[in-house]
Amino acid sequence: MTNIQQQNLAKKHIFTFTVFPEYLNWTGSLFGGKLLAELDSAAANCARKVLYGTNCDGLVTASLNKVDFKAPAHLGDIIEMTTSITNLGTSSIEVSVSAQKEQRDGNREEICLAVFVFVALKNGKPHPHKAVLTPQFEFA
Repeated sequence: MTNIQQQNLAKKHIFTFTVFPEYLNWTGSLFGGKLLAELDSAAANCARKVLYGTNCDGLVTASLNKVDFKAPAHLGDIIEMTTSITNLGTSSIEVSVSAQKEQRDGNREEICLAVFVFVALKNGKPHPHKAVLTPQFEFA
């Protein structure tokens, strides 16, 4: 594993977006599908860091194993998604994502937890990434 891979596996990665009117459902809360799309994007960006320095040329979402919606988000909330690598297979990369809302008054609350699995690719086919988790890495 390259030094770049080790650095990228050792960190939690944070992604954010703001809840705008077009992201709301008919009840006035953040549409779950919008949140899922953002979670998938954040998890994919985290997973692709595993591929730095490998001969893999991409990855795809293989599964969304678990999603727990815990609280709604509303207009103007900042959504912060924290991702971390939780497991590596031969070509698979499992990423855990926690989403929190930060309201206009600064109060924060966890709104969702999800686990995604990605498959590393080369020429459109699953390909071993050869990354390994070791005790030195920090995980959520």
